[in-house]
Amino acid sequence: MNVLLFSGGVDSTALAYMIRPDLVLTIDYGQRCAPAEIDAATQIAAEIGLKQEIITIDCRSIGQGEMADSGRISTQSPNAEWWPFRNQLLATIAAAYMIDHEDVQLIFGTVSSDAAHGDGRAEFFENLNRLLRGQEGGVAASAPALNLTTQELVLRSGVTPGILGWSFSCHRSNLACGQCRGCIKRREALALTGHQL
Repeated sequence: MNVLLFSGGVDSTALAYMIRPDLVLTIDYGQRCAPAEIDAATQIAAEIGLKQEIITIDCRSIGQGEMADSGRISTQSPNAEWWPFRNQLLATIAAAYMIDHEDVQLIFGTVSSDAAHGDGRAEFFENLNRLLRGQEGGVAASAPALNLTTQELVLRSGVTPGILGWSFSCHRSNLACGQCRGCIKRREALALTGHQL
């Protein structure tokens, strides 16, 4: 069973459109923009015809940077958007949620630029896959777009402008600020791939 961790951002939207997973899993882990992400992900899943489930779990007490309301920023932070161990956290939540399903493959919408973070690199996903497979349920993990840029993923996926237009990537607000790394990435990806929205 292919399960895509689905935020409703450009990368996960393009990947959802391309691979049509059995389930898209949207996780509200306490990130500042969870309501807007859920709205976007829900609309996109409906437009594509994908089954979606939503998990809500409050992890705000460990959140940092632009994605959290805590105001804390670690000295380990590579940039203002950093939430420590986020992909590991999401993998743990998703794997625990899917424990009673067989042959689960957790799919992350990670792209090449995410290598700026330790949990956006090939080594992380190799280790994560081994760790999850060695535990109850034998859940697997993968990041099939890991070697693609956002622009390459969008073009390869064939996602339509209408679907991509529903995506949401802001890290600071439930109304896109237009200035954070997520908003800038989304705007550049849409412009460079010829999507006029």
